Amino acid sequence: MRLRVHSDATPMAAAHPGGERGFTLIEMLIATVIIVIGLVAVAQLVPTSMMLNANNRSDGSALVIAQRQMEALRSLPLAAKTFTDPLGTTCPLGTTCYIGDPSQPGQVVGSPLFNNTPVIDYAQPLVSGYGFTYTDPNDPTGAVNDVRWAVVTINNGSNTGKRIIVGAFRRGMKSPSFPISLDTLVSK
Repeated sequence: MRLRVHSDATPMAAAHPGGERGFTLIEMLIATVIIVIGLVAVAQLVPTSMMLNANNRSDGSALVIAQRQMEALRSLPLAAKTFTDPLGTTCPLGTTCYIGDPSQPGQVVGSPLFNNTPVIDYAQPLVSGYGFTYTDPNDPTGAVNDVRWAVVTINNGSNTGKRIIVGAFRRGMKSPSFPISLDTLVSK
């Protein structure tokens, strides 16, 4: 077989027998460096995703606990000032918890609020009878949840009601976590 060679081109078959061409050592090193950089970048995402997953689980648990507390407080009669819970899930065992003070209408009673917003201020100490710590027996991490509430009694003549603000905050997280706040109005 005979090759034709033009004056302006170098024949590939003559330079590389069989017309095949491979990677050079430098090309292989560059490709390896690119792959290693990509793998290192992906490996750094694993701890971040694990932390975000733990925070989401924490927020979900705190939300469920806050919803349970809110439903328990909403189910009480408007005239109720105190309550107890024989199971210890919405009020510690052997403790009397409070649900506002009708003699102080329009006043926030219970846990302090953050900057007069409907958010419990967890920087303030726990107010006796308006909060407790709860550890879910089904939680494998054994995390402690700080549950607190505040009540504003509304008494406008014949219309009586209560504004209930409930917060739950999961303590002991390694990364920053934020409290969950729920706010509702119950009236006749």
